Amino acid sequence: MKIHKKICACLMIIMLFAVMSAASAWANIAANTQIINQAQLSYFDGSGTRTATASVTVTVSLVPAALTIVPGPNQSTSYSSGATLTDSFTVTAGANGPDTYNIATTVTGSTNTTGATATPTTATVTLGASVTTTGSTATVIVVPADGNLPGEVPGVNGIAVGDTVVINGEARIVTGIVDNATGTSTITLASALSAAPAAGVLVAERQVIQATVTPGTITTPGTDVTVSVTATVTSATDASATATSTPAILNTFTSGVANLSKYVRNITRPGSGTGVAYVYNSTNYYPAGVTAEPGDTLEYILVAANTSTSGGVSASVISDALPTTFVTFKTDSYSGKAVTYVNEANVPTTLSATSGDDQATYAAPTLTVYIGQGATSSAGGTIPASSRVLVLYQATVNP
Repeated sequence: MKIHKKICACLMIIMLFAVMSAASAWANIAANTQIINQAQLSYFDGSGTRTATASVTVTVSLVPAALTIVPGPNQSTSYSSGATLTDSFTVTAGANGPDTYNIATTVTGSTNTTGATATPTTATVTLGASVTTTGSTATVIVVPADGNLPGEVPGVNGIAVGDTVVINGEARIVTGIVDNATGTSTITLASALSAAPAAGVLVAERQVIQATVTPGTITTPGTDVTVSVTATVTSATDASATATSTPAILNTFTSGVANLSKYVRNITRPGSGTGVAYVYNSTNYYPAGVTAEPGDTLEYILVAANTSTSGGVSASVISDALPTTFVTFKTDSYSGKAVTYVNEANVPTTLSATSGDDQATYAAPTLTVYIGQGATSSAGGTIPASSRVLVLYQATVNP
């Protein structure tokens, strides 16, 4: 009877120690850690000394915590109805084990638009995490085994080869995992930390989440659209574990305003016209008042200008319908070519009237020229802010 009481007392002490140890270490032990306590009874049964053992396993639970979220840089692009920007947010785990987080993105403010949106590219993100034990080096991190979680590709608490982890504020790529069922496991880093971490240091996975931002419908063309976006990431395990990025990412959709002016001069019979002349290569071209006789050659200059100081205009193309009853388009005016095109850098090139070989095409009565940066034989390009391009061509007055 006395022996029985002593055994019971011994086991109670051992179990109490196990519970106390688990409770005191709860905050700095990785989730899924197996706390195994084994007791042994030694006794004499009259014929010899015998032993009996008993063990109990305590699994450390996940303690949800808000992650860290850092917004990426501000974004900018030209406005169009189909324009989008992609915002990035860097998230780093804060819990003591793997957790799934719900992602929400919010337009917190906008200008010169209606209907701007921000949509996460994925609804959730899962981040692994563990906590160091003793014995880590600067490149090999020792963590508690996680009991080999079901469905886990070799990894520890959701951390796998190729992941980025943050330890004591230093981000490293994981290049190796030793995933043991009990005891400890190891995480090998691609490059050494500045120092080996002590026990109780969080090993937190880091990922980048994204959101697609649309500008909505512009209110006033020529004025930029701005859309401010934040991301909120909330633990699926505990809704109170949430974090919102700050400051908001500012997305700017630049908007330009272009205008087209047309001038002419009489090459055969130079003379004055009326109105304010446009001067190119020291030659005056007039908006009105130019006279001509049958057989004279006229030179037209078209000026496409973007008057915005911030936003470009895209898909730019000039179409000029000639009055062919009175004039004949000349296809060889400029060294055998039909058109002189002067880009936004004031660099001239000559273009033919043949369809498909360059930016210009003449199909009577219409001259079509695709203009701007990136223009092709079938698509217009971009005229940058505060820039202009020129198109020159000649026509003969019919007899």
